[in-house]
Amino acid sequence: MATPLTPEQWLKALRAEGVTVQEYPGWRTRERDDETGLSFGPVRMFLNHHTAGRNSRDIVAKNGVPGLPGPLAHVYLAKNGTATMCSAGRANHAGKMAVNAYASFRDEKSTHPAPSASSGTIDGNDVAYGLEAENLGDNVDVYPREQYDAWVRINAAVCRHHGWSAESVGCHKETSVEGKIDPRGPVEGYGSRGRFAFTPAQFRADVAERLRHPASWSPGGSTSTPKPTEDSVALSTDDVRKIWLTDGVVQNPNPETADDNPFIAPATGLKNTEIVARRLERKVDALTVLVNRLLAAHTQEK
Repeated sequence: MATPLTPEQWLKALRAEGVTVQEYPGWRTRERDDETGLSFGPVRMFLNHHTAGRNSRDIVAKNGVPGLPGPLAHVYLAKNGTATMCSAGRANHAGKMAVNAYASFRDEKSTHPAPSASSGTIDGNDVAYGLEAENLGDNVDVYPREQYDAWVRINAAVCRHHGWSAESVGCHKETSVEGKIDPRGPVEGYGSRGRFAFTPAQFRADVAERLRHPASWSPGGSTSTPKPTEDSVALSTDDVRKIWLTDGVVQNPNPETADDNPFIAPATGLKNTEIVARRLERKVDALTVLVNRLLAAHTQEK
């Protein structure tokens, strides 16, 4: 049992865990407590969802859907790993939870039974934080590495703040008596792991691993692109030429949002600068490979 995080505590916990956070206008006071006459909290668990749509931030944070007013979660997680704070109060995300399933998360059991309506139901919006991860939920749309990494960090940050274990982390399909299927879908990778299918058990394992480390920790096998070397990447001369000629600045997909530079929007300038720096390093490595090969060939000719 825990008192809900205040807006300041949300921001502090997420940023300490390395999450990029944005604040949706009005999120600090937007909730469903006053409208429903029901109070949010004490909180007992963190519940995870997928949006089943695209560009869903405004829907989740404010607009809602027909028959279900917003906010629809406390956190909206974009594909690029940016978390947008949508509410610090009661949000319409959980619906009816089966008591047997809910109790297993509340009591941090090591196993979580399939939700059974015969065990009774409770309003999950009263007791659970909610996160909506942007994904179609069609088992084809992929969760990028950056999104999954941030997803683990967000859940771990809340667990760390409250002193919960990863067994307080659940998924909508694990509690719903309404046949919910979320979240699901392929994940691009995490740490040193390659592509895999999202499962609640694996997700909890990743949150648990993170909780064994300080908030500043990053999983093994950084999600950033490793710097290629002649030992780790067998570059042909054509590869070198391709890197040198084509691996340049990523253009801003919406040049109208840029200031003086049509290639880099102000909001993404720092990120693009980091990308350019990494790519320049790759160019230097590629050129070094080519020079070394030319020198070796010259030596052999002599």
